[in-house]
Amino acid sequence: MKKLIVFTLFIFVLVSRAQQPLILQPIQKDSLPPKRDTSWKVSGFFGVNASQTALSNWQGGGQDNVALNTILNLEATYKKDHHSWTNKLDAQYGIMKPGNGVPFRKNIDQLFALSKYEVKAFSKYWFYATQTDYRTQFAPGYNYVGDAPLGRAVSDMNSPGYLQLAIGLDYKPKDYFSVTFAPAAGKATFVNRQYLADSGAYGVQRAVLDADGNVITHGRRSRFEFGGRIMVKFKKDIVKNINLDSYLDLFSNYSHNPGNIDVVFNNLLTIKINRYFSVNVISQMIYDDDIKIRRVAPQGVTEGPRLQMLTTLAIGFGLKF
Repeated sequence: MKKLIVFTLFIFVLVSRAQQPLILQPIQKDSLPPKRDTSWKVSGFFGVNASQTALSNWQGGGQDNVALNTILNLEATYKKDHHSWTNKLDAQYGIMKPGNGVPFRKNIDQLFALSKYEVKAFSKYWFYATQTDYRTQFAPGYNYVGDAPLGRAVSDMNSPGYLQLAIGLDYKPKDYFSVTFAPAAGKATFVNRQYLADSGAYGVQRAVLDADGNVITHGRRSRFEFGGRIMVKFKKDIVKNINLDSYLDLFSNYSHNPGNIDVVFNNLLTIKINRYFSVNVISQMIYDDDIKIRRVAPQGVTEGPRLQMLTTLAIGFGLKF
């Protein structure tokens, strides 16, 4: 009898529970997996190119040589709401050995870093912008007579070094193209090697000498300018597997020869052959009215500002990420 009563109560409890509705407990917000932050985008390219030429009884003439070039481009961009912050690093360095028994010398050398902050202005394509950038090189550079360096280094890291600040408006109709108009721009030129500063290299104030050529007051190792600046940037795959990264920088000093525009025009064309190999074409043009370049000609020695040009074609390992 007791077993029957217990069994009956058990059945009653089960039926009562079955009649109660099923209530789903809400998922706590903290238990959901965190969303991936897509505000930051990072991209880059790394390339190593090597070449070697060996000649033996070659009637056409020439010289044995070995060359090695490296390229590193990094870019990190933060975009959220109306704000954008871009950071960029371009580094290139190459060495070559022009013959047996001749030491290596560099054939390309550049370090460029940039940081740019933008906030949306009065329309879809216009932004208030401020940019800071720095340009120099890694190692000493020399002039050569034949295979021997001529005198002391004519350049080095931070000799010269250019630190620039620009404030203005940025016109960006496309993500890959922009023009920055900066009516307020500062440019600082640094020359750390004292003998270069004493000679007035790269536009700094030269040393004061006595009648015998002894230094009375050393040259200044820095120079500051205020002026206006225009920067044009283009970076895009112009066709499949061919990318063009182009940068034009124009600066005018308001207080000293404003019509003489300083020009920096850099181009990097990258052609992907496959996943790991690429062709790189590097083109650089620089004109600075304050950089005096000596030229020896039959009619004599002349010194003055000149257009500087560099072009490099390289094939080798290339990794884009």
